[in-house]
Amino acid sequence: MKNMMTLRTACSAAAILALGLGATAAVADENDGLPEESIATSLNGGPDASARAALAAKGITYGINYIGETFTSSGGAKDGSTYQGRLELLVDADLEKLMGFKGLTFHANGYQIHGRGLGDKLGGPLMAISSIEADPSTYLFELWLEQKFGERVSVRAGQLAVDSEFFTSDTGGNFINSTFGWAGVWAADVGYANAYPLATPGARVQVDLTDALTFRAAIFNGSPTNPDGDTNENGTAFRTNDDPFLIQELQYSYNKRAEGGAKDGGYKDFAPEPSGITSLPGTIKFGSWQHTEDSSYFPVYNTNRFDSNYGFYASIDQQIYALPTDPTKGINAFARIAGAPSNRNAVDFYLDGGVVFSGFIPSRPDDSFGAGFAYAQISEDALDAPGSEFDRKYESIVEVFYKAQIVPGLSIQPDLQYMWNPAANSDNENAIYGGVRISVAY
Repeated sequence: MKNMMTLRTACSAAAILALGLGATAAVADENDGLPEESIATSLNGGPDASARAALAAKGITYGINYIGETFTSSGGAKDGSTYQGRLELLVDADLEKLMGFKGLTFHANGYQIHGRGLGDKLGGPLMAISSIEADPSTYLFELWLEQKFGERVSVRAGQLAVDSEFFTSDTGGNFINSTFGWAGVWAADVGYANAYPLATPGARVQVDLTDALTFRAAIFNGSPTNPDGDTNENGTAFRTNDDPFLIQELQYSYNKRAEGGAKDGGYKDFAPEPSGITSLPGTIKFGSWQHTEDSSYFPVYNTNRFDSNYGFYASIDQQIYALPTDPTKGINAFARIAGAPSNRNAVDFYLDGGVVFSGFIPSRPDDSFGAGFAYAQISEDALDAPGSEFDRKYESIVEVFYKAQIVPGLSIQPDLQYMWNPAANSDNENAIYGGVRISVAY
């Protein structure tokens, strides 16, 4: 069971896909094909500038990202140091521009992951230390087509990952610990899930009910791997025979900025220089998920079998202070909460949150720093069940970081974390670990 927990934690470490250098690149400029944050902007477009611009004119853009990080730990199962790296290649295509298919787009990305994370040295924690931690291999991740119907409806189908769109936090995406992406409650309860670095076939529908209110729902094949044999080492198994995983989310975004933010002169729904928190942008999300497999993920703990598993979650992202000189920067905070039934899950309550400061150093306006925490409560059923590896009631972490932008597309991020009760197992000491991440986006 411990080996299963370690593999599952490694395979479901969160990808932080929405923010930060080294994550999936921002939308590329349609004229030169360059992402907004790219070292190529400091290299006159780079050696492939002409080819990139020519492809962009046809609707094809691409990105190359690399994250390398080293961490050293004291505590957990044993002290140690590690290096892990991840190379990402991604391609996007506007098929309307390329082939005339109105409203149709294509996306594909994959990873080459090398080195090892700290998971084994910490005893297999529920909340993996890094968002890139996974078994070393070369993976196809997402591969999909998206069709838009008018301005408010889109359908996406192909190989999809839950953590690309659901239960995400823009502010949380600044942190390195995986739990601020693929939350520890899901890493523990959903099992062999379709999350970084393995996606599964599925479909997602999104409806913008109003300018502020969005509903999205998706159905996925319930597992990218078969614990009895098929490990899907490269993400190309395209499994379709597992019980489905379903998820629904309602998102309300208020005080949204105008397109381009400060570059275009301010905000959509309020004055260019908002005077209080009630006028600053934020996003609230409510969601639920259902996994229809017909047994408990922890059958050794509970002899009962269940028709399905399920859970609920909510989150808020809120800017709480905007700099007068650049309202897109200032202080942003987030909080997320989730729960699941204790009779079939290892974690029945989860909470995380944090705050990020940006633009406060005049000589380094693009740097940021932040602090976050996360708490995963072990269910009483898992604690009391015969054979349970859990003998502590929770696992919890705090993280602080400073992210320095050297040039657009290149950043260095020192990071320090402390974990209480790694893997909720008394065999493991509380652990402190620190490291440095270097991110390059091209």
